[in-house]
Amino acid sequence: MSSFANPDSSVASPALAMPSASELFEHWLHGRSTDPWAPLTAEAAKPYRFIWGAWCKFLQAHLDGQGQPVAAVPWQEATPVQVLHFINHIPQTAKGRKVSDITRRRYWRVLDRVYDHALFQGWLASNPVHAVAAAERPPSEDPKGAILSEAMWQAGIASIPAGDDLIGARDRAVLMLLFELGLAPEELRMLHLDSVLYSDPAETNADARIVAMHIDGLRENQQRTLAISDSLARALAHWLKARSHYPSMQGEASLFCSRKSPMLSNHTLLHLVTKTLAQAAQSAGLPTPARLGPQIVRNTAIVRWLNAGMALPEVVERAGLKNTNGLLHLRDLVTTEARSLLTQSARPF
Repeated sequence: MSSFANPDSSVASPALAMPSASELFEHWLHGRSTDPWAPLTAEAAKPYRFIWGAWCKFLQAHLDGQGQPVAAVPWQEATPVQVLHFINHIPQTAKGRKVSDITRRRYWRVLDRVYDHALFQGWLASNPVHAVAAAERPPSEDPKGAILSEAMWQAGIASIPAGDDLIGARDRAVLMLLFELGLAPEELRMLHLDSVLYSDPAETNADARIVAMHIDGLRENQQRTLAISDSLARALAHWLKARSHYPSMQGEASLFCSRKSPMLSNHTLLHLVTKTLAQAAQSAGLPTPARLGPQIVRNTAIVRWLNAGMALPEVVERAGLKNTNGLLHLRDLVTTEARSLLTQSARPF
C-alpha cells in the first residue's frame, strides 16, 4: 500500500508517494466524513464511491473519439479530453439513451471534488476536470450559481428608479441595498427601522446622517454591520422621509412595505427585481438573463468582491456566511486566482 499523507494534515508533503485511485478516494472521504460542518455519512457516500469507481474502470479500458482502444491511464495522468468523454458517455447509461445534464453534472461534480482534494494535498499541479472548456461543461443544477454579466450588472444599476414617488423611493432604496450589499432576499425583507445606523446614535431624525446597516439573521454569522456609500445613504434617507408620510406605516417596525402589507413580501421583492432586470436588458439591448431575481444579484455582488481581490474572510463576513464553503457554488465563476484561494481555504469536501 502506498504511503500518503495523514488525512488530518492540511497539505501533503511532495516527498510522500502518490496514492492509488482508491487511496485518494478514501483520503477525500475521510476529510468529508470528519468535517464538523457537513459530515458525509457512509450511506450518503455510496453514490460518490460508485461514480469514482466507474471513473477508475473507464481509465483502465475505454475507447477514444475514433473508437480505438486507449491504454490504461493512472488517475493522476487523466486529461480534460478523457474527463469530457467520460461524462458524455457514462457507461451506466442505457444504450441509445442520451445522458441527462443532471447525471453529467453529478458525475462531473464528484470528479471535480476528488481532484480538487488531490490538488490541495499537493499530489497534482492542476485539476483536469476544471481544465475542460467552459462551453463544454455540463450546466449547473444549482440556480444559485448563476450571475449577471458585467454589461447586465451595469444596465441593472442604470435602471434603478429615480425615486420620485412613494413606491419609487422604496424601490430605489431596496435595489441599491441589494446591489451594494449583496443581501440575501430574506435578510433584505426582514430589515427594520433599527437596522439603519446613524453617525450619532442619539439622532434618528430626518436630518441625521446614515452611515451603515445592521443585518440580523437566525445564525450568529448573519449578525453584521455593513458600512454604506453616500448614494445609498441618500436613497435610504429619501425613503424614510417618504415612509414617514405614509399613514399605514406609522407604528410599524419593518423598514420596507407594500401597499397591501407592512412588510415587503417575497412576491413583491421578486417582482421588483425581475421587472427591473428585464427592463434593463431591453433598454441596453442585451439578452434577458435566463434567471432573474434577488439571488442572482447577490451572487453577482459576491463574485465581484472575489474577483476584485477582497480577502476571503472579509467576503465571508460581508456575505453573512458560516465559512468559505458557502462560496464554493460560485467558484466556476470567479477568476483563476480567486478560485485557487477558495480551493485552499475551504474545508475539505
